[in-house]
Amino acid sequence: MVKSLKGRVAVATALVSMIVIVGLAVGIEFFVYGELRNSMQAQLDTHVKLAADQLDDKLRDKFLALHRMARNIGDPGAMTSKQLGAFVSLSVSMPETFNTIFVAAPDGHMLYDSTFSTTPISIADRDYFQQLLAGAPQAVSGVIAGKITRSPGIVLAVPVKNAQGEVIAVVGGALNLLRQNFIVDLASNTVGETGRYCLISNENPPRYVVQTDITKVLTPVGASQTLCGVRDPGSNDIVHMHPLVAREPMVTTGWYVVAVVPGEEAFDPIARVRRRVILLAIVAIGVAALVMWWVARRLLRPLDTLRDLVERSAGDLRAVQSLPVQRADEIGALANTFRSMMAQLSDRTEALEISREAARANVRRMQEVADRVPYLVAFVDGDERLAFVNRACEVRLRRPRERILGATVRELLGPSLYREFAPYLARALAGEAATFVWDFGEDAAYRCFEMRYQPEWATHNVLAGVHVFVRDITIERANERRWRRESHTDHLTGLLNRKGFDQALAGAVRRAHEGAGAQALLFVDLDRFKVVNDTWGHALGDELLRRLSKRLVASVREGDVIARFGGDEFAVIMRDVQDWQDVERAAMSILGAASRPMVLSVGEVTVGACVGVAMVASGEDKTPDMLLDAADRALYEAKHGGRGRFVLSGGHFGHSGHYGRSA
Repeated sequence: MVKSLKGRVAVATALVSMIVIVGLAVGIEFFVYGELRNSMQAQLDTHVKLAADQLDDKLRDKFLALHRMARNIGDPGAMTSKQLGAFVSLSVSMPETFNTIFVAAPDGHMLYDSTFSTTPISIADRDYFQQLLAGAPQAVSGVIAGKITRSPGIVLAVPVKNAQGEVIAVVGGALNLLRQNFIVDLASNTVGETGRYCLISNENPPRYVVQTDITKVLTPVGASQTLCGVRDPGSNDIVHMHPLVAREPMVTTGWYVVAVVPGEEAFDPIARVRRRVILLAIVAIGVAALVMWWVARRLLRPLDTLRDLVERSAGDLRAVQSLPVQRADEIGALANTFRSMMAQLSDRTEALEISREAARANVRRMQEVADRVPYLVAFVDGDERLAFVNRACEVRLRRPRERILGATVRELLGPSLYREFAPYLARALAGEAATFVWDFGEDAAYRCFEMRYQPEWATHNVLAGVHVFVRDITIERANERRWRRESHTDHLTGLLNRKGFDQALAGAVRRAHEGAGAQALLFVDLDRFKVVNDTWGHALGDELLRRLSKRLVASVREGDVIARFGGDEFAVIMRDVQDWQDVERAAMSILGAASRPMVLSVGEVTVGACVGVAMVASGEDKTPDMLLDAADRALYEAKHGGRGRFVLSGGHFGHSGHYGRSA
């Protein structure tokens, strides 16, 4: 690529010269091509017309010979084949005039045939024969194939009439297009050196009557690029030298005499001139480029001086004073403009340095403020790289600020933690603020952080990055979890209280409705607990409840929920029950645990229990209150049916496991 202005001027001059010369050459060539083509086309048309006239004259001579024979033959039907042969031999010379002479009767059967004298042939179906019978004075066939030889040829025929004007015979002569005769000779003639003649019929589609390649005779005329056997391969030249084509119809037959001269031969003078023009154009373009380079070098020398001074001005502002500002041309105007620009640049550079120092002071102040904030504060750019962090980030990440800035979020957090935070960060980078809570660990190792991502826009639709704020809320969340646990736990037994039970039951009913599985509710009511309280006091009653709670926990599946309603009432929620026998076994285990003696501070104490069971099937639409009412009714039936029993809502069970459906 040319970088200097002088070189670009030279190249531009060469390009312009090339365009002008090439355009001029193409225009001249196009004009010369048109004039030469018109002149040569007129000459070729004249040659073709002469050829067509000569063929017509020769065909007329053939017809005259046939008419002479028809007038002198008499009555062919009264003559023998030998007599007809003698007459023909005296009338015409063969094969100079015709390749075959024949005489046919009015019914089309041959009376005489000079070539196939012993072969019976009928021409009754031939068009030319039908034309003669219809009154035509003479007729010529189209290109036909011989009935015996299958050779292509044409037939000229005239009628033989009696004194009354009736057709009594037909005399005809055939010309074989595969043998030497005046028609076939047309194909051997050339136009110029490589041009060719051919003869085309007036049929639809037209066929070759005569062609240089005899295998093409009687075949349809193909594409114009192969007319008369002369191929036009095409050309990549701007002006395509198409072949010259001339055609002239024959009066006697209606056929077309066609002559084709290849474009390469016809316009060879133009091709020779074109090569010389191209050589001259190359030389002219080179000379123009060299001259313009020298002229540009002379004219642009002051500009080189100006460039040197401008380069020196970058390191020495005093060089600006040497600029050629006194010149009255474009270079002087450019020097004046550059001096004015350098003066303005100096003022703006000073103001920019003052602003930059103020900005650095603001950044230091902001960093100091952020470092005093106990929260983690950071800024992530669009490539997820840390561009700003405060002191709290250094402490939490346990690495200096220099190792944090420029690192990606994935590098700092690691793959596992990055997967947790990535969805929220992606939302923020898409322009949506995101806040979430991240916690981990249990008991003393429990930690909880509130994360907030706030996007910052550089312009209306360009995101600069994301502000990250992280607040440690471990103490608040730990206290909240402890308060929630204490508010949902029975202080005596450590089981869920009524509030916790209500939440657990609502969750179980919702799981059943969503199709997770059947859920069961077991109400447990102790027998003789009031006697224990009245006999030994509430302290012993509390001791019994604590001991029984531990037995209940051991009687059900891991994951089942146990709650104390108050007093001596308990409830068990069995989740995702697969078989009703699991419920039966749990109820029997609870009854067994309650009926076994318990060793307390006053000795052995024995109580009992009754259990009411209600279930909600998978997909069934029930409310917690409906399940509570059903279990309460089942417990009522169990208590009034005897001690140590459990009843399923809709049926009742004894301690042996047998049950019957209740009304």
